[in-house]
Amino acid sequence: MTADNMTDEEWHAWRRAGITATDVADAANDTYGGAYAVVANKLELVPATEETAQMTRGHRWQEAIADAVHALTGWHVLGEEACAEHELDDRWRATVDGFLAEFHEATRDEVIGVLEVKTRGVDVRPNRARWRDQVQWQLLVTEARAGIIAEAVIDDSTDRCTALFLTIVEADPYRQAELLELAEQLWSAFVAGELPAPTASSLPLVKQLSGAGVVGLELDLDDLADEVHRLADMRAALEAAEAEADRLEAVLRAAMGTATVARAGGALVKLSPGQRKIPAATSAELVAEFPEYTKRVLDLDRFKVGQPAVYEAARRPAGGRRLTILTDHKGDSTDG
Repeated sequence: MTADNMTDEEWHAWRRAGITATDVADAANDTYGGAYAVVANKLELVPATEETAQMTRGHRWQEAIADAVHALTGWHVLGEEACAEHELDDRWRATVDGFLAEFHEATRDEVIGVLEVKTRGVDVRPNRARWRDQVQWQLLVTEARAGIIAEAVIDDSTDRCTALFLTIVEADPYRQAELLELAEQLWSAFVAGELPAPTASSLPLVKQLSGAGVVGLELDLDDLADEVHRLADMRAALEAAEAEADRLEAVLRAAMGTATVARAGGALVKLSPGQRKIPAATSAELVAEFPEYTKRVLDLDRFKVGQPAVYEAARRPAGGRRLTILTDHKGDSTDG
């Protein structure tokens, strides 16, 4: 059975009736609402997620990435979008992007492993821990020995692949046991119709499910008194910290001016040059003036080569410059 052979409604229903790789990975890594969102979705308390531009990009690139995996490893990719269930417990499920085998016409017993395809934007930080947990669950469900995460970096402005990373993930019985325990907790909450305790990533969904307030309704939250006072104190501290951080950043940016690098007491301060792009209005004018560089829109690559001076003159600053501070402390401090 494959996802391609189902309607969207059938596929979502199949996923709701079990615990999937995405479910355990999100619960384990507190991503996309964590365990709270996993159970809320299975209880159909929120509408099914509509396909995003990122999902569409992933579907569009999946076959090309699978072909690249074959070219780079020699392994054939079979059974794309296969809906797998554990042989002994059909509650444990996974939609596998592909199975890996040495032969194009391999049998189920000849499968080497699974393939998980991921695409991300150029400046998007990958969550590889979540991806590894997804693959570990797929390996548990399919009883395969290993998997490959094929991570493609896509420049969305040109729809070109700028990098491809292949990571081999071997089956880890200890991690799979942890994920299996978590899956049992998710299933128990689903069967009981009870939502798990919310986490940080659950906040947007909690806000959505809280709905409109009922005027005049008052609750006794004495058992959460400590949490109430901690939240009030933390909000006040955050507000003060954000204001001070903004002031300090303003001082640094003003002092640096147009410079991109500075040193201060052992710390290295970097301020990116900033992006420069051709505004839409200018692009429309250039399309009319230089039709030979135009398809449906201005072909920037050809225009840059053919009219370098005009290209450079037409570019304008776009977006803020990124400030980075490197110190002896663990980690970097950067703005958005």
